[in-house]
Amino acid sequence: LESAFLLYLAVPVFFASAFRGTVLGTLTTLAAIAGLIAIVTTTTEDPLSPTLHLMIVFYALIGIAFAQAHRILIEEPRSNPEALQLERLEAAHQLLAGLVDLAASAELNPITIGRTALRDLGAAVPFAAGTIAIQDQDEEIVAATRGQPGPDDACSIYDISLLGNRVGTLRLWPMPDDQLAAYDQHIKQSMVSVALAFDNVLLLQSIAHRAVREERVRLARELHDDIGPSLVSVGLGLDLLIHSPDADRDTARRLSAMRETIGDLVDEVRTTVTHLRSTDTESLTDHAHLLAEQVPANGPAITISIDEDPPPEGHIASQISAIMTEAVRNAVEHAEATVVTIEGETHRSTGRLTITDNGHGMSRSTPIGNHYGIVGMQERADDIGATFDIDSVRGRGTIIEVIWGTK
Repeated sequence: LESAFLLYLAVPVFFASAFRGTVLGTLTTLAAIAGLIAIVTTTTEDPLSPTLHLMIVFYALIGIAFAQAHRILIEEPRSNPEALQLERLEAAHQLLAGLVDLAASAELNPITIGRTALRDLGAAVPFAAGTIAIQDQDEEIVAATRGQPGPDDACSIYDISLLGNRVGTLRLWPMPDDQLAAYDQHIKQSMVSVALAFDNVLLLQSIAHRAVREERVRLARELHDDIGPSLVSVGLGLDLLIHSPDADRDTARRLSAMRETIGDLVDEVRTTVTHLRSTDTESLTDHAHLLAEQVPANGPAITISIDEDPPPEGHIASQISAIMTEAVRNAVEHAEATVVTIEGETHRSTGRLTITDNGHGMSRSTPIGNHYGIVGMQERADDIGATFDIDSVRGRGTIIEVIWGTK
């Protein structure tokens, strides 16, 4: 009982009371320690020794002190709703602050991710050309290109997946008289980090889109519940004044003009509410800048001038963006243009978009790259009731114009 090693028995008591904090756990540990000391002293010393009793009381005091501290510092704050809310807000703040820093880093830039992956892959796998595309909903967006890609039927395609969910695609064109099958395992292994990085990008986009959707719904609710009814009330008041027997002809005429203006504002509010509650609207300007970022360093200069007030509605924006993508791809990959200009203007369901390049020009009936891209652009324009026009002369470039909606 006079051994200093006896103090080691305080460790389980301290752990049970400080980290577990339950009264039952502390008492159980104390009982086990007391029983262990009693068994040892039964065979070596007097089990009724005052020193034995003092040690047991000493351990009990340790357990009570730390269990009480655990209750005051940890258990009670957790049972307080305000403290719980504050704790969650602090945790959310730390996560969001870290997210802001991460969003500005290269780890969430798909272009940087793709270029780095192709560069690292090229050091171990011999290939003539390659592309990495990220899967954005139903559309693949090329994030990086290395070399000069050839026909689609000559490349090897590798899915970039995470937990069974495809987040991108890798396409590699082999060297002449060479095969990539021997490097399949290495290629798939190198795409694991790319899959994780792309999934992080898509998660961040999902968070941003959710915030945008919530703000759109809030604005639509305020317009519908507050501004709209207020305008209707003003219109009804003007109707009463117009038909009042005390109103002279000149006053009634002016009030009628004001009433028409109020009616137009009510229609504008209703259209805006419908627009805000519709599916996510894609900005044509953002899409054009994304296409410009994907152009190789030795590719053409991209000039963008689009006046969006506001962007087109969801389905229209999707089809116009697809037409823009195909037109820019043709100018970059096939026309060998040095300058591509994207310009236009939009206003809700009406708009115009023009893509001009100074490339070789093309024929409307000629398939490009084994794909009837021009036919596809025409079909997309027909889907939204837009007019689609191509002005192209061999050796003098191409002008593609899409006009949709009615004034």
